[in-house]
Amino acid sequence: MQFYSAALMKMLVPLTLIGAALLGRLYIDQLGSDARVILDNLAYLFCLVALFMAYQFNRSRLMLASFGVVIFYWVVQNYLQASLSDPIVWGRFLAISLALPILILYLLLLPERGIWNLYGFVFSLAFIMLALICVQLGPWLPQVSEAAQSYYAPRPVDGYVLSFGATLLAGLVVVVGIALLTTRNEEVDAALIGTFCSLYLVLALLHLEHISVAMCTAAALCLLWGSLRSSHAMAYLDDLTGLPGRRALNERLKILGGDYAIAMLDVDHFKRFNDTYGHDVGDEVLKLVASRIRKVGGGGTAYRYGGEEFCVVFPRRTVEESVEPLEHVREEIAGYIMSIRDQKFRPTGLKEGTRKRGATRLRSDQVSVTISGGIAERGIECAEADDVIAVADKNLYKAKKAGRNRLAH
Repeated sequence: MQFYSAALMKMLVPLTLIGAALLGRLYIDQLGSDARVILDNLAYLFCLVALFMAYQFNRSRLMLASFGVVIFYWVVQNYLQASLSDPIVWGRFLAISLALPILILYLLLLPERGIWNLYGFVFSLAFIMLALICVQLGPWLPQVSEAAQSYYAPRPVDGYVLSFGATLLAGLVVVVGIALLTTRNEEVDAALIGTFCSLYLVLALLHLEHISVAMCTAAALCLLWGSLRSSHAMAYLDDLTGLPGRRALNERLKILGGDYAIAMLDVDHFKRFNDTYGHDVGDEVLKLVASRIRKVGGGGTAYRYGGEEFCVVFPRRTVEESVEPLEHVREEIAGYIMSIRDQKFRPTGLKEGTRKRGATRLRSDQVSVTISGGIAERGIECAEADDVIAVADKNLYKAKKAGRNRLAH
């Protein structure tokens, strides 16, 4: 499992939105009546836009989260604007304080499979069922015992409304969310965590004036940002490798100026590897190669050009300056040994697999892959980026003819 520490940077925008909302809450009283009406309904408007975008891009998690923020805001505004000493209000507050972390955790854990299919229907139905269960749990839990009543009682400390039980559940959601974000590196996870933190502050600081208006608007903006980033990733990132794709490369080439070098890299004998071990293993090879090329030094940026071919752009670099980081990547890939399990020796049943795992080593083939590359730089004969790529491609084939697992320039 790969760990993406840089994925934490995806939380920068949601956290900025939350901070801005907390600060902006202090100035809401200075707004006129017309502006207040608009502000009070801004969360609904942003959620509606996020819902439309989620529908257009077939994103069930964002769609359900947007729908959930609308319901959350409406409930807080219409049913929780009273003292929590009222048992009825307390029951409603506890129900929503349990539903929020449970539903966000559900959206974080389950993978995205789209809206208009059987999985999407069951996924949405289970989301609604979980919400209804939480609605029933709210009034019932405090009646179980005195300990439960104390555990889920509001206002455990001054200036903080949420119960100990709901607070611990919220902490679990944040930990799980950060773990998933740093292993999956998805924009939607960051948006869901930001949305959860915004709504959590509504419940934790419910005694503060205008908190629900400010933070629910921030939650809706987090989802809108997640929808925008998700659509950007769909358009510009390669699904298999996670590298920027051909469209991103084309846009980068349009703005390149001055001196630069471009390298074209290709996996050696990839078709033979695919035919021998299958396309699933071939995909794993491409992921491996991409993960190494992604870390290329020298200021280079890696792109998936197509198939088993990759492109690396080195702005403000010459060929000589680009060779060393590329050689490092080539050597690292050539030195990596992959173990491929023979499918015929896999256990067919769960019980058999449990018995064999750790006791019998499955037969495997150890293989390694290599890459070849061609490099070219901008010059008098190659004034345009397309010309540089064409020369780099010719040099790539020179490296192939010279024996592969090498760079040519």
